[in-house]
Amino acid sequence: MRTSTVNRIAAPRSARPHALIRGESPPSTPAPSRPAVFFLLLGLAACGPGAPDDPGPVVGEELEVPYTRTFRVVERDGVRIVDIEASLVTWGGSAGGPVQRHRLVLVPRDQEPPPLTGDLKGASVIGTPVWRIAVNDQPHEAMLRALGVQDRIVAVGGHRSYDDDLRGKVRSGEIEQIGYGWHMPPTLDALVAARPDVLIKRMADLTHTQHLERVEALGIPVVPTFINAEPHYMGRVAWVLLMGLLTGKEAEAEDFVAMVAEEVDRLKALAAEQPRRSVLWSWYRSAGNRWAVTRRNADAALIRDANAELVLGAEDDPELDTFSDLSTERLLRDATDADCWMIREPLAAVFDDRAVLQRFKAYREGCVYWAPGRRNPDADAWEMWEMGIIRPDWLLGDIVKMLHPHLRDGASRYLAPENWKATHADDQG
Repeated sequence: MRTSTVNRIAAPRSARPHALIRGESPPSTPAPSRPAVFFLLLGLAACGPGAPDDPGPVVGEELEVPYTRTFRVVERDGVRIVDIEASLVTWGGSAGGPVQRHRLVLVPRDQEPPPLTGDLKGASVIGTPVWRIAVNDQPHEAMLRALGVQDRIVAVGGHRSYDDDLRGKVRSGEIEQIGYGWHMPPTLDALVAARPDVLIKRMADLTHTQHLERVEALGIPVVPTFINAEPHYMGRVAWVLLMGLLTGKEAEAEDFVAMVAEEVDRLKALAAEQPRRSVLWSWYRSAGNRWAVTRRNADAALIRDANAELVLGAEDDPELDTFSDLSTERLLRDATDADCWMIREPLAAVFDDRAVLQRFKAYREGCVYWAPGRRNPDADAWEMWEMGIIRPDWLLGDIVKMLHPHLRDGASRYLAPENWKATHADDQG
């Protein structure tokens, strides 16, 4: 008798590894290997207000933080020093401007901060644990909810929180709205009114960097996040570890990351038992004859880990976005033999030119899927772009089921067969 999809896709309730920050018993999902050292030369510049271009080496014991390529943590004299470094990549394009760097000093509240001299000159000091938190992106909300500290949120981007309780507090005025980070810097009046201990800020545009100084001049330290700059999807999950350091929830953060890694490893092992197939992942841009085609980095890794070839895939490159803009003609030339086609995301336009579609194997054989993304209709928000960012195993499981018909029993969380309707009426939830 065939085991049901629910039993095969869902993980067993087994013991999970602890202390990922210290590097004990890491799961098999690849993670950067950085053994702890006592004299660590990071050579990262700080970008706090008035910071020099090169603050010099950081001396201390590096803590192993698996998966991430955008931040590191060093422990010294009872404080944690966090170096964040990433390039800002334009949407669908490449990196522009200088690499962004920021140095944080996380100091327990019962301890005197160290002098900001030498390698700490220009760094931002944050007393931990933080109790009042401002965020400007929905994945930040998900991370704090995963740690059970969503009640510490005092400001968010706007009223489109996926979580009903949080959104209700926003609409009632209990929580301030400072503007979402993907298109604007924070609204300073609302931010000051919230009285946060820290602003966790998505950095989406080089023009926003100048606002860091303005915010910190108001006495509000900033933690810039570069979640989308992570070259692997597990790197996005690793940012939960930094949230754990900030909130005093390190054990909970380690357990969460370990749980996701275990789920990913299970799904990869399941996919490895199946015949290798191929996937085209693109969505129609609606203007002109163009498609946004997934080709590299974190999203491409999901397809590879589902034991599939990414059609039109390219070499990973952290200086480029995960997708490229390609023409319908390019798809017709090089992508018609894909076994399955992930054709549309929640807000993408419907492409229903049947004459073109008929030329694709995936269409003829009924393996064209779109991503309803688990929409909350009361918020006009999607779980896929909130908690789904730090639960990549959910989308990975859907991709595995899409690729292998005998695993499709039961509903998927984010993917569904394409219905060619410009509506959310068939959303899963």
